Amino acid sequence: MKKRYLSLSAAMVALGLFLQPKAAQAQVNLKSISVGASYWGPSLDYWNDRSFLVDYNSGKGAKLNGSIMPTAAVEVGLTKGFSVGGRVGYWSKSASSALSIGGINRTEKFTLSIVPVALDLKYTFEKAAPATTDASEEKPKAAFLTPYVGVSLARYFVNNKFNRQVVNNTGSVDETQAGNNYGFQVFVGAEKQLVKKLYLALDVRYHLGSYNQVVTTESTTTTEKVSLNGLEAGLSLKVKFK
Repeated sequence: MKKRYLSLSAAMVALGLFLQPKAAQAQVNLKSISVGASYWGPSLDYWNDRSFLVDYNSGKGAKLNGSIMPTAAVEVGLTKGFSVGGRVGYWSKSASSALSIGGINRTEKFTLSIVPVALDLKYTFEKAAPATTDASEEKPKAAFLTPYVGVSLARYFVNNKFNRQVVNNTGSVDETQAGNNYGFQVFVGAEKQLVKKLYLALDVRYHLGSYNQVVTTESTTTTEKVSLNGLEAGLSLKVKFK
């Protein structure tokens, strides 16, 4: 009888060890997908303060200010409250001007495009549902707003295009440069349920990053550091699965 008891206990322990990983895996799930738009204003200090853009508009200069950026994201739930996700956006801005230097007339246009790709680690302050065994009890009402915080490892893919058209002379240029660099983001936000699985989310992020820009003149080639630091805020529609 004792041997049977020990055998049964060993079987139960083995069954528990076999089932435990599956229970842990069951917590990893596709939590949501979302699309949205936000306003991002990166510093771009070199382009705005020291580059050839300061000669635009008859010497008044030109600024690459913030712009609306479409975004898309996916989120995967981990343990309770924690999730990881991927997020991508597309930001673009341009400046153009007519110039007259040394009696030669020309028009120039500069376009900067940035694709920020972020790997998010997020914690959502979800209200725990009260434990109950009474089927007649009404389900608790959803919170009016559900806040969250997080950090991101980001990679910024940068592309810039410079076009110069010289009137009745040589010297026209059509150049493109591309590169990428890593950065970080910190963010806070909140989401509000609209209908059963559809949510509206407000997301506020601060970008911390930069990239190196190669600047070539007739006699020199230098490398300038361009800051991407800046605030981003936007809205997104989110479909939640869990």
